[in-house]
Amino acid sequence: MEIKAITLGDMGTNCYLVSGKSGAVVIDPAVNSAEVTEFLKKNENKERLILITHAHFDHIGGAKTLSEETDTKIGIGEFDNDGLSNPNKNLSQLFGVDLTHFSADILFKDGEKFSVGDLEFEVIYTSGHTEGGVCYLLNDNLFSGDTLFYESIGRTDFPTGDLRKLINSVHKLFELDGKIKVFSGHGPSTDIDHEKQFNPYIR
Repeated sequence: MEIKAITLGDMGTNCYLVSGKSGAVVIDPAVNSAEVTEFLKKNENKERLILITHAHFDHIGGAKTLSEETDTKIGIGEFDNDGLSNPNKNLSQLFGVDLTHFSADILFKDGEKFSVGDLEFEVIYTSGHTEGGVCYLLNDNLFSGDTLFYESIGRTDFPTGDLRKLINSVHKLFELDGKIKVFSGHGPSTDIDHEKQFNPYIR
């Protein structure tokens, strides 16, 4: 299995390209990207999926076009799907971003397990940054979106944000094995043990 991180868009969003022997996944395609499109096209012989951690414009901006150009379905947590077509919730209105609104093909529930080829994921519902944000656990790798960052956590001052819920969600992540690597929506990667010890927002 290979995980490649590329930074996309004005907000410096981490988009992850995950490839296995028979599966290929794109996580949070922030903007239209030739590299991301080419990744899915090169893996057209595998089972493929586009995953979204939460419905903010800087994580979903390239998803609709990518889906159409590569014939790949989109998945998101069940409680954030409406944000894909709501300019207030996805912040495109606030930031003046021209965003094509859409709906996901697959809605995930908390604790749901699913496979994309040989890639086996588990969904962890992590409300707080948005109402319906989720993290995706793949073996010992956690794609945390904007829930958990290196020594930080996501903002909660946007629509549907809730600091109490976010703190609870991070504590939920802290119950995972400490060696799990955390691939965040922005900034460098980290791991659960490091955040339990050094994250100043969680005590």
